[in-house]
Amino acid sequence: MYSTDPAGLITLLASGFLVGLSKTAIPGLGMLSIPLSAMVLPAKASTGVVLVMLICGDIFAVAYYRRNAVWSHLLRLFPYALAGIVIGYFLLGRIDDVQLRQVIGLIILFMLGLNLWWKKHNKKEDVNIPSQWWFAAFTGLLAGITTMLANAAGPIMIIYLLAMGLPKKEFIGTGAWYFFLGNLIK
Repeated sequence: MYSTDPAGLITLLASGFLVGLSKTAIPGLGMLSIPLSAMVLPAKASTGVVLVMLICGDIFAVAYYRRNAVWSHLLRLFPYALAGIVIGYFLLGRIDDVQLRQVIGLIILFMLGLNLWWKKHNKKEDVNIPSQWWFAAFTGLLAGITTMLANAAGPIMIIYLLAMGLPKKEFIGTGAWYFFLGNLIK
C-alpha cells in the first residue's frame, strides 16, 4: 500500500471527482485524472487506481444507458480493441514507472492534439471520416493500446462513434458499454 500525504490524498480525490464529471457532464475532463494520479503514485499503480475509478463511473453510465447501445458497432470494434489491450499489456511488462510516466504524457499530448484537430475540422462538410472495416480495426487497436497504457482512449472512441453517425443516446450508450466492458477486461 502506498502512503501519501494529505496533499496527495486531496489530489487523488480530485482525480476521482474529475472521473465522475467526465462520465456525466464533460467527457474530456477525465483525461486530467490520469496525470494527477501519476503525480501522487507510481505510474503503473496510478493507472490501476484510475481504472477502478473509471469502472465505478462506467457502472452508472451503463445502468442509465443500458438499452441504448448499438451492438453491431461494438462487435465490429471489440476484436481489434482486445488485440490492442493485449499489446498494451505486454508493453506494460517491458517498461518501468519512469518510462510509463513519459508514455502517459505522450499519449495525453497525442489525445489533446487529436481533440484539437477534431474541433478544427469537425465543422467543415469536407471532413470524411471512413466507416469501413479498416477504420474500426485501426481505431480499435489504437484505443486498446492507449486505454491499457494510460486509460486514455476517450478521444479515439469519440471519433469512431461520431463516424458511425449515431444519434445522441445511442452514441452515449454505445460508448458507455465499450468503456465498461473494456475496463472490466483490463
